Amino acid sequence: MSGSSPEAGPQQAAQAVVPAVLAATVLVVVLATWAAAIGPDRVFGGEGEAQDTSSEAPADAVFAEPENREDEEEERDDDRTWGSIALMGVEIALLIVLGYLLLVVFRRVRLRVPDARRRWRRKRVVEFEVLPATPDRAAEEIVRDADTQLGLLREGTPRNGIVACWHRFELQAEAAGIGREPWETSAEFTLRVLDLVSADERAVAELSTLYREARFSDHELNEPARQAASQALERLHRGLGARYAGGPS
Repeated sequence: MSGSSPEAGPQQAAQAVVPAVLAATVLVVVLATWAAAIGPDRVFGGEGEAQDTSSEAPADAVFAEPENREDEEEERDDDRTWGSIALMGVEIALLIVLGYLLLVVFRRVRLRVPDARRRWRRKRVVEFEVLPATPDRAAEEIVRDADTQLGLLREGTPRNGIVACWHRFELQAEAAGIGREPWETSAEFTLRVLDLVSADERAVAELSTLYREARFSDHELNEPARQAASQALERLHRGLGARYAGGPS
């Protein structure tokens, strides 16, 4: 049997993905810092072609208006400003995307770890289960517990006694290795167990009706209801005892 932890798979996936996301984030920050240092115009446009300053200026350059040079400088400043804003927007967008990816990775790992743990536990339960649930075992538990079940039925009020008697079937089923499904109600689980052992159908129907009446009705139950439940329960025990070894006939 392997001793590996159920969290090993998701943790290894996280260890492989998280460093990559963090490295990409650091790379984006470094690139953005470098771009901000050298200027956006040099990032997007490059150095450009070298200007030939050896040639003489055009004759009309002497007469260029100073206002034109100032306008050109302002336009270049505006271009740099808008370039910086665009670069900052790209940086922020990339950081948001990378942060979202990192959040998705951690969320998936967090969801997978409990699932892996549950699968691992179920596997261990299956591996170490040595006594499978069978009709014989369930019937033996019901017959063996007959006196205790009848004692609960006769204690307290008729309503409480009938409910306690019915719920005792669940404990008997658990002792026999029969588990209750998540979708099953108490009544459905008990009826499934009694059907598994082929209990007396008439007795089961009477006990089921009395249990529902005791559990969900508002009117008061009297001693005749308790007596009817006791007779049905004894008939159920006798039927199982006659069918399976080790019980009363």
